[in-house]
Amino acid sequence: MSLLAGLKVPGGFHMLWRTLGIRDYRLYVIGNFTSYTGLWVQRVAIGWLAWQLTESPLWLGLIGFADQLPTLLFGLIAGTLTDRMNYFKLLRMTQSLTMIYSVVMAVLTFTEVMDIWILLVLTLFRGTIVAFNRPSRMTVVYNLVGREMLPSAISFNSMIFNSSRFIGPAIGGFIIYQWGNAWTFAVGALMFLVFTICLHMMRPVDVIVPPKSGKSMLADSLDGLGYVLHHAGIRTQMIILTVTSLFARPLTDLLPGFAAEVFGNGAHGLALMQSSHGIGAMIGGVLMLGFAKLKGLVRVTLSNILIIGAACLAFSFVGADHFWLACILMGGIGYSFVVQNTSNQTLTQSAVDPEMRGRVMSLYGLVARGGPALGALVMGAAAEHFGLRAPVAIGAVVCLLLWIWAWRQRKPMAATLESDPPVAADKKGHGLG
Repeated sequence: MSLLAGLKVPGGFHMLWRTLGIRDYRLYVIGNFTSYTGLWVQRVAIGWLAWQLTESPLWLGLIGFADQLPTLLFGLIAGTLTDRMNYFKLLRMTQSLTMIYSVVMAVLTFTEVMDIWILLVLTLFRGTIVAFNRPSRMTVVYNLVGREMLPSAISFNSMIFNSSRFIGPAIGGFIIYQWGNAWTFAVGALMFLVFTICLHMMRPVDVIVPPKSGKSMLADSLDGLGYVLHHAGIRTQMIILTVTSLFARPLTDLLPGFAAEVFGNGAHGLALMQSSHGIGAMIGGVLMLGFAKLKGLVRVTLSNILIIGAACLAFSFVGADHFWLACILMGGIGYSFVVQNTSNQTLTQSAVDPEMRGRVMSLYGLVARGGPALGALVMGAAAEHFGLRAPVAIGAVVCLLLWIWAWRQRKPMAATLESDPPVAADKKGHGLG
């Protein structure tokens, strides 16, 4: 522990201060923030590049789907692999591959070789990397800080992600406007390099590789799926995550179309809406830092489902001459997305048995990434025939119906997810110094 851990901080933030006293977690935070910023710099560029090449909402949905499809195909297997091997080495390897992908994207865009089909293939490649990166990335947080400090660590990571969601699109939009798409991929590659360096500076100790179970990869993967289905609290959280991922989160993939067709603001409008989304999310992340305990997180999750549904419904009716209102609503949506996701993930990570962590968090990532991809594909296809507004409005109504169902489950959810697990169970996890 460093000097930071000895200082007194009032309220729930004292746990965050203790968390930041861990050297390797601080390195992780620095690298993670830089990497996520690079991710959002590139995400704006990819969306705008796809629109420039095709001017098609369907292609926007297809590119979004291609980014998430590998998670749907390989997500559960990736979680099993994380539970079976040295997850820290897996994280280092996949992060290095992400940097290489960005270099290739920059070269192809600079040389004007890029077309929509190459973009589709490379997006599938990047999605495959992420499918194996995400479970190890989520697992390492628990093993860096432990269960006691997990709510603060997840909240802080969420704030980092959504701060980058504000900063990244602003940087990406500026770079596109000043110098073009190619430079966004070059900048992204440098940002991914920072995280790669941070990972190699970390000093992992006691990274325990679990003994082989004697089962096949498929059998172990199915065990993880069965565990989720039979754990009442985690199962309900996964249902909530699935519905919001399918019917609300695809809105962000359709924003290039809204910026160009509905509001007529181009890349500048896209960057403003993405940044507004990021500002709201950052505020939500800051407020979640005060939650040092699990109690009350179920109600937080459910309340923000209601806000998501109402805000998305309102966004679908905003007129072209009220772009400012669209930005405000995107801020509210971003706020609720991060609060709901942070509380959902914290409850899930805290309740899961350590030997199942990689598989459960892989399934969590599969839903969190694959759901918006599938939803974006369906919404993009529907938008080709009915316009961009109608699919968003229908998705919002589905989320409101989800809230009605989930609110009735709040007491059994709290009893299952907000209570402490057996002490012995928490001693089975991997360890990082």
